[in-house]
Amino acid sequence: LGNNKLYHSDLTYQFERSGYFALDSSSTVDKLVFNRVVTLRDTWDAAPNNKKAKQPKKQNQQNNGGRKRGGGGGGQAPVVEDARRVALRAGTILEAGPHPEADSLILLKLDCGDTNEDGEAEEPRTVVAGLAGKIPFNELINRKVVCITNLKPAKMRGIESMAMLLAASDGKEGDDETVQLLDVPDSVPNGELLSFENMDEGEPDVMLKSKGALKVWDRVKSKLRVNENGEATYQDEDAVRKITTSAGPVRVSSLTDCTIG
Repeated sequence: LGNNKLYHSDLTYQFERSGYFALDSSSTVDKLVFNRVVTLRDTWDAAPNNKKAKQPKKQNQQNNGGRKRGGGGGGQAPVVEDARRVALRAGTILEAGPHPEADSLILLKLDCGDTNEDGEAEEPRTVVAGLAGKIPFNELINRKVVCITNLKPAKMRGIESMAMLLAASDGKEGDDETVQLLDVPDSVPNGELLSFENMDEGEPDVMLKSKGALKVWDRVKSKLRVNENGEATYQDEDAVRKITTSAGPVRVSSLTDCTIG
């Protein structure tokens, strides 16, 4: 410009954090006019034309739960109530027998409605339960019950348990204790996610395995009770909510006003 010459769109100038500019043809020596031709953001965001969009991965339909939580993402994740994070599902006991290494434990095969990516039924889950001497084996087989399917698998005397059964207890000690499984109506399909009365549909974690996530189950368990009508309930801060299925409430055979665990 010292020679009183103007250079227009054949030259570009970069202003910090703003973009690329070309000198407008209306510019004079005394008044320079610049036109922005591209922003730095445009340059950074441009994606190569030859890259294909990533396809979502297929997910296994095993009934552990649903959502992974924590990590990643710029937004604040919505808060999900503890009760909705636990995968309470209907399941059918197919087999029942003694644990080979522990007199107080029994072994069960449980159909939790798990399917693979192709929609084919998965193998039944192995469940270890502390019910020896509490319920006869013949009363367990073909029984439709409530199971938790998104707890971290736990090895119990050498055998890994892949789910947990819910049962009510009268609170007595030893041989005097009465234990009854939570019963689900026979018409409810295996794998159905159970709900809590007047609460939004559950959004269970894929697995409750961290110390913090396991405390979610501890808090929920502390609020589970059987009411005076023999119905399983969740005693929330502001309400007592029945545990329900598509065919009605979850019940026990005869116990009332007792704990569930």
